[in-house]
Order: sequence, then C-alpha cells, then structure tokens
Amino acid sequence: MLSTVVPWIIQYKYILIFYLVIIALLFIKRKQIEVQGKIIFLYRMKWGLKWMDKVSQKYREWIILLGYIGVGAGFVGLVVISYVLIKNLIDLIANPATPSGVSLVLPGINVPGLGILPFWYWLIAIFIIALVHEFAHGVVARAHNIEVKNTGIVLFGPIIGAFVEPNEKKMAKDKDIVQYSILAAGAFTNVILAVLSILLLTFAFAPAQQAMVEPTGFTFDAYVNEQLPFAQAGIASGTLITGINGVTTTDFQQFSSELASIKPGETITVQTADKDYALQVAANPDDQKKPFLGIQSIRNEFEIKPEYSIGIWSVIYYVVDWIAGFLRWLFLLSFGIGLFNLLPLPIVDGGRMAQTFLHKLKGPEIGERRYRQVGLFFLLILLLNLFFPLILKLF
Repeated sequence: MLSTVVPWIIQYKYILIFYLVIIALLFIKRKQIEVQGKIIFLYRMKWGLKWMDKVSQKYREWIILLGYIGVGAGFVGLVVISYVLIKNLIDLIANPATPSGVSLVLPGINVPGLGILPFWYWLIAIFIIALVHEFAHGVVARAHNIEVKNTGIVLFGPIIGAFVEPNEKKMAKDKDIVQYSILAAGAFTNVILAVLSILLLTFAFAPAQQAMVEPTGFTFDAYVNEQLPFAQAGIASGTLITGINGVTTTDFQQFSSELASIKPGETITVQTADKDYALQVAANPDDQKKPFLGIQSIRNEFEIKPEYSIGIWSVIYYVVDWIAGFLRWLFLLSFGIGLFNLLPLPIVDGGRMAQTFLHKLKGPEIGERRYRQVGLFFLLILLLNLFFPLILKLF
C-alpha cells in the first residue's frame, strides 16, 4: 500500500500542495466566504473594479462593438457545442471503442497529442483565462453603464475560477442585446485569447523552437488494441520510429506519407533506433482501403542542436521551449473553457443566455420552466459524456 501511495504523492506533490493551500485559505477566510450547494465557495473582493472603469471609459465604443459581435459568436458557439456534445454521446453509445471527445483537463491528465498537462502550465493558464473571462464581463457591463458590485474567486469542487457581479436588476431592465453582450463577453474573449495563443505559437515560438532542434523520429504512448500490427509485432510504446521500408523519416508526417502508398494486407518493415520490425498492415476501421497500424498518442521527437545545449543559448532554448509548450496548453484550455461556458447549463454563461432568450420568447414563468428543462437535459448529456466510458470499463 505504502509503495503505491508514496510515488503517487511525489508525482502529484505540487497539486496536493496547491489544494492544501486553498483549503487553508478557505479556513482562514471562512467568515467572508459564501457557500452555495455545499460545494461552491465564493470569496468576494473589490479588486479590479477601478481598472474596469478606466478601460471601459477609454475604449467604450470599441468594447460595445466587440460585445455585439460576441453575441453572434456566442449563440453560434452555444449551438455548436450543444450539437458536439450530443453527437459525441451518440457516437460513444453506437461504438463504445470511440475515444470520448469530452474530459476534465486537470494537471496530471494525459491529453492525446499533447501529453500530460504540467501543473504550472495549468495554474498560470487558468489564472490568465479566468482573469480575461471575468474582466471581459465587467468591462462590457461598465461600457453600458451597468454597475459591477464585486469581483471574486470561486471554488466549484476541485475547479477554481473567478467571477464578477454586475447589478443584476439594472442589467435585467436593459435591452436584450446588452444583456447578451455582457453574458457572451467572457467566452468570446476566451476564444480570442485562444486564437492569439495559436497565432503566437505558429508564427513566432514554434519556428524559433524548430530552428534549435534536429528531428529524430516519432514515438507513441499506447496501442489502439492488442490485435493490431504494432502490438502484434512487439513494438513497445515509447519506441523511437525512424523509418519505413528503408526510407528514413524524421517525423510522423513523413512516415505517414510513405505509409499512405501501402495497401492493407501488405508487409512492411519499420525501422526503430534499435532494430527493424516486419509487420502486416491492417485496414483502417473508418476506411477499409487505407492502412492502419494501431497506435495512438503519437508525438514527434527531436534532439537539441549542440550550439543550443550550452551556456546562454541553453537558457534561451529552455525559455522558448517552455513558452511554446505553454501556448499549446493555453490554446487548448482557453478554447475549451470558452466553449464550455457557452453550454446551456445553469452554472455557466450559455445557461444565462438561454434563460434570457427563453424568458423573452415564452414569458418569465413558462420560459423559466423551459430553461430548467433544457439545463437539466444538457447537464445529463454532459455527465454521460464524462462518465459513460468509465461505466463501460466496469463491465
């Protein structure tokens, strides 16, 4: 028992320390904290209110314009994420082997294609995302001369976030478009942050990083199943793949291009850093005419060029590499959180938008009833997306 617990504690030490600090702060500030539903903890502050006023006054017209654009983007996002969530559940039920497209992205979680989310990336990204999201709500509200009473920190179970509290009564009396623009501002700004992150990565830090390294091949973390070619050939996960049929490949894209000319059933030779493997190519389950090797969580590998491994250049490489990695996670987290906040759920902005829309469409009484029904439906869909794969594993 101890032999398994101690390594686990060491592996997740920063996460454990972080939540111990959060619990200690909750205890110290317990008299100023409001508890809702036994798992939601709200700590209100006045931090940032003057900054919201200053920015909203200086750029009022631009903020209002972006807020109105955000309304259209918000409703499109609400429809898209709702459709994706329902379709993903249908795909899971129809084919339980389908990887789930929905998961909690927390430190220590392995995300296919990106690897394990580092704690510090997660903490810094969540801080930036929450700051941008909530201040966007506040700035748009102030641009429409709606009072923002408080800012604050929220803990929803293990999920930490931030919030702002506009004057709800005054906001409810304003025009529909104003209400929608305030509600959609956070998610819309998160999507903008995600786009800026990927642009910065693509045109600045990724090219800089690539100029400092030499590609050496690719590795994979897992098999699709044990009956497919790589597993049958005994090529272990983590093995560096360096070529196919005598052709040297320095990354998965080159390997995939060579593989594309191979038909299912043909025998190929896969080169690795240690030895060559002969295996028979399988058919792709989605397209029987295409080849399939049965591996997943693939990533390209590289070596740092000698000139960037010593002295000040090694520091520069480390900084570029760290920022490039951070921007990848910031893109994923900001885009994902932005879309999640557009779901028609009671606890997020999309729910508030749906509530406002249904109240105007059906009247306060019937609209509220329809809103609760829609919220409950999508909460059930979300939970099934998260836990259906885990339930299947139990049986």
